[in-house]
Amino acid sequence: MKRQVLISTIAATAFAGAAFAQAPMFDTVDTDGDGVITLSEAQAVAPELTEDEFAAYDVNADGGLDEGEFEAWSATLPAEDHGDAH
Repeated sequence: MKRQVLISTIAATAFAGAAFAQAPMFDTVDTDGDGVITLSEAQAVAPELTEDEFAAYDVNADGGLDEGEFEAWSATLPAEDHGDAH
């Protein structure tokens, strides 16, 4: 599974524009290292993110974003939000 995610990430990055290349990295946003992005971790990158918006990207409704869900969400962030994750 991790290999598939890695290959997908590499492919998406190779074909994506500059805005996607500036997207926050999953590991950087996952500050507690549990493999899931919580609402509060996501709001550290995008303070304007609401619970409803977060829930829309939490496809499996487990209360957090896995890597695939995070990638889908972070690709929608405006470029100015991306710098806050570092």
